[in-house]
Amino acid sequence: MFDLAVIFGFPFLIAASGIAYAAFRTYLKHKERMAMIEKGLIPPDWEKEDDGPHINLQGHGGPVVVTLVGVAITLGLLTIGIGPWLLGGLIPTAIGCALLINQMIKESKESKQDKKDHS
Repeated sequence: MFDLAVIFGFPFLIAASGIAYAAFRTYLKHKERMAMIEKGLIPPDWEKEDDGPHINLQGHGGPVVVTLVGVAITLGLLTIGIGPWLLGGLIPTAIGCALLINQMIKESKESKQDKKDHS
């Protein structure tokens, strides 16, 4: 019985700790923003144009990592055979490819804009 509690309890404890840490950081960030607003300061991220929600995976090579993890999961699930379980790897692969395409389009637009600004 103790082994079962350790097997299932420890991963749950780790996940709960991670979620609690993220929630605490979000709370502190909120308090900081509210204090800045009360003092009449503009938070730095308000100065940027907001054109909708963003997924920022660029910091750690995000699109490439997501794509390769999806490919690895797909290859691992192929050992079971072909079936609907392959979606577990194909979906992250498709998302990673979409992020790569989005990144390439964004870089293309930025380079065109830079060329216009320098002319």
